[in-house]
Amino acid sequence: MSMLKQLLYSDLARQAELEGRPVAPSFRRFVRRLLHHRFLPIVLCRVSRAAMLRGVPVLPQLLTYLNLVLFGLEVSPRCEIGPGIFFPHPSGTVVGAWRIGPNVTIFQGVTLGAKELDMGFDCRLRPEVGANVALGAGSKILGGIHIGENATVGANSVVVESVDAGSTVVGIPARPVAKHRPRNHDFETTTLQ
Repeated sequence: MSMLKQLLYSDLARQAELEGRPVAPSFRRFVRRLLHHRFLPIVLCRVSRAAMLRGVPVLPQLLTYLNLVLFGLEVSPRCEIGPGIFFPHPSGTVVGAWRIGPNVTIFQGVTLGAKELDMGFDCRLRPEVGANVALGAGSKILGGIHIGENATVGANSVVVESVDAGSTVVGIPARPVAKHRPRNHDFETTTLQ
């Protein structure tokens, strides 16, 4: 199975799981879901990146622009996105991170990008997001920072410093308010003093 197909099937499987109907991905299910407003933007992102990696001229920019026009979602094809990405409501979201881990949820109006003008896409100036992260609506993650695995960024937070794994951050600028400790696949939240 090609890498593009694996990623798309992983995205499809995660959406089905989040909707409470876990099913094994298949070509038939892929085609049935293709035009869904929560899935087609991901397909456009994935195909845009695949075209960029293969050196296909113009297509990555065209698909990025199409995603912006149709869904209000701007995702740089230079951003490496792990399997299981989910945009519940893609409108107003800008993804200029250099890497996003698996099973990340990005709500509407989120911005991931550099703190300063970076037309050359320097990875040192752009955020990296770990696995199983949730980025709340309207949050801004800016600069060469790392959002640790299993972290949560609260709605409308502005994150300009790295976030520890398992933390919840809120505010402007974002500050930790809770730490999650994995225990038997569940998370227990404790308030930080």
